[in-house]
Amino acid sequence: MLGAPAVDDFVAEFVGADRGVRRLAVTPVQPLHLEQPPVVHVSDSLERARSVMQQADARWAVVLDEHDHLRGWVGRDTAGEGDVSAHAVRMDAWVPADASLRDALSTMLQWDAGWVAVLDGDRYLGVLTPATLHVALRRSVAADEERVEPEEVNVSSAGPLR
Repeated sequence: MLGAPAVDDFVAEFVGADRGVRRLAVTPVQPLHLEQPPVVHVSDSLERARSVMQQADARWAVVLDEHDHLRGWVGRDTAGEGDVSAHAVRMDAWVPADASLRDALSTMLQWDAGWVAVLDGDRYLGVLTPATLHVALRRSVAADEERVEPEEVNVSSAGPLR
């Protein structure tokens, strides 16, 4: 009903113009929504971390421990020497894997973060950014309108893949 409310005038009016925002609350985070930025480990040297980010043309990398638990992030311009653990910035903007897109957006806004990590228990899965959150919402709406699975939607046209 939130994706394609124009069944009749009553439903369209009842759901309203902000249905996209409300739809965030009923759209779960899915693996296909996640980006995979560069990853470094707490035991890596800062020099290696810079190299990984440079190769990926990224300004930052996710920092994980030896069990793939999120420990923060590190920027490509981080000054200093030693290992990543001494320079990692704590990351408080994260959501569980079963969160909704609304939860992810709320967390992003609460922490004034450019991305939100998605965790399965303590294990890091990937990140959502404002761009990937937008694509996920478009994909969800288009999937309902076309009555296809979200992974079948071509996000460049917001229509089903054919």
